[in-house]
Amino acid sequence: MLATRRNFLHLGSAAAAGLVLSPLLTNCTAAAGFDYEAVADDVRRPVAQNATQDAANGAPDLRELVRLATLAPSGHNTQPWKFRLAPGLIEIYPDKTRHLAAVDPDDRELWMSLGAALENLLVAAEHLGYHPDVTYHLAGTPTDHIAVALARTGAAPESPAAVFAAIRTRQSTRREFDGKPVPTPALDQLTAAATGAGVGPLLFTGRAMEPLLEYVKAGNAHQLADEPFKAELVRWLRFNDGEALATRDGLLGRASGNSSVPRWVAKLFIGGSLNAPAQDKKDAANIRSSAGLLLFTSERNDPAAWLDTGRAHERFALRATALGLKYSYLNQPCEVPELRAQVQAQLSLNNAFPQLLTRFGYGPAMPRSLRRPVSEVLLS
Repeated sequence: MLATRRNFLHLGSAAAAGLVLSPLLTNCTAAAGFDYEAVADDVRRPVAQNATQDAANGAPDLRELVRLATLAPSGHNTQPWKFRLAPGLIEIYPDKTRHLAAVDPDDRELWMSLGAALENLLVAAEHLGYHPDVTYHLAGTPTDHIAVALARTGAAPESPAAVFAAIRTRQSTRREFDGKPVPTPALDQLTAAATGAGVGPLLFTGRAMEPLLEYVKAGNAHQLADEPFKAELVRWLRFNDGEALATRDGLLGRASGNSSVPRWVAKLFIGGSLNAPAQDKKDAANIRSSAGLLLFTSERNDPAAWLDTGRAHERFALRATALGLKYSYLNQPCEVPELRAQVQAQLSLNNAFPQLLTRFGYGPAMPRSLRRPVSEVLLS
């Protein structure tokens, strides 16, 4: 999922050029009325209550549940979802126009992204006084979707308030962590949150993480020798705030610690930056500074299992955020089919499928990613 998982940009000279050009770039975006942090705040602000909403029972606007669902992570921050609203019902559809053909040819991670959005929606619905009932409609047709029936109860939510609040503050942090261990009770909470519906996490700490690093490096060697993969990645990179504000999707360079630079500057240097040795060095530092790795596995390997994996991972991510932890993805071993099979054999997973690899630990907050307005993800 979630190729928000890593920073591919080691721009070197491009970053230096960006320092020279950044005042110019900043002036341009300011003159156009751009304010990245204000938009990031707005994305995380509740929608205005619809004047036609029946407020007699205090029911919130269903658009607010959609907004909270869209704060979920997605591959390359493509936000590959559409929502249809009806009284007491929200349906979630895949948006295949945002399909990642190179890194996700089977839409495996796309469905995981939808699962993450679904989990956000369910946590929010319960917190706002609904009883949600989920049905998967997965027949392999263009109308496949998830239906969430919502019965108004007004009952106290089952999920802790801190988990609901984490929907707003959760983020993928693609920087080194501080290396501190996570206490055992917190590890137990994380693995419990990541378990369910045929999905099981495997926890790795200390030196047990090293073999997985080797598979991450093998994934880098495969993917960064693949021109379609690199071209697809570059299309979703946002090299400066203006680009991110124009699309409100994609991977912001500043979120990986890079300077904002014009795209033409970045493209002068990126060809030499997208290489396996540079990425290996960064991934090794990131893994070795982490408190642990979680490998998510599923009993099946189909869209329903992918949805359930996305839901389990988002439960983990929200719980981690509530515990003051950061996380990010290292999905290379799960994205390359031959590596996925090797991991499956190496770890004696039998018929379980490796689906997502995540690192976690204590780390810094980074610039927040953007989301498209709710109006752009609603189906009529």
